[in-house]
Amino acid sequence: MDQQQGDTNSATLSRQRLVDLVVFEYRSLVVRRLGVTAEWRVLEWTDSAACAGQVEATPRLCGRCPVVAECLAAAVASDDHAEWRGGLDRTDREHLWAGLERTYREVRDLELMRLDVNRLANRAGLRDLDAPSRNGKRQ
Repeated sequence: MDQQQGDTNSATLSRQRLVDLVVFEYRSLVVRRLGVTAEWRVLEWTDSAACAGQVEATPRLCGRCPVVAECLAAAVASDDHAEWRGGLDRTDREHLWAGLERTYREVRDLELMRLDVNRLANRAGLRDLDAPSRNGKRQ
C-alpha cells in the first residue's frame, strides 16, 4: 500500500514539475519576445546581486543592486514566489507580468494579422505591404 501512495505522490510531483516547466518556458518566451534584457538567463549575474549571501532580498538591498534588471527579468520569467526580487514585491511583479503578457498577445495578434493581410495581398497580385516601395517608403 505504501508503494502505491509513493507512486501517486511521485506522479503528482512529476506533473507539477511539468506544469512549472511549461509555465517557465511560456514566461521566458514572452520576456525574450518583448526584448527584455536576456542576460538573466546566464546565472553569473547572481554573484553580483546585492542580496547574494543574504537570507532574503529586501527593498533596501534591491535599491543598491547592480543587477536589478536581470533579477527582475528572471523573477518574472520564473514566477518567483519570493517577496522581493528585482526591486519589486510579489504583487507588483504579478501586475508587471500581466502587462507584459497582454502586450505580448497584442504584438502577436498584430503580427498574425499582418501575415494574413500580406497573404491576401499576394493572392490578389499586390506587393507585400511591409516591403519598401521604390522610393524607400512603406506603402
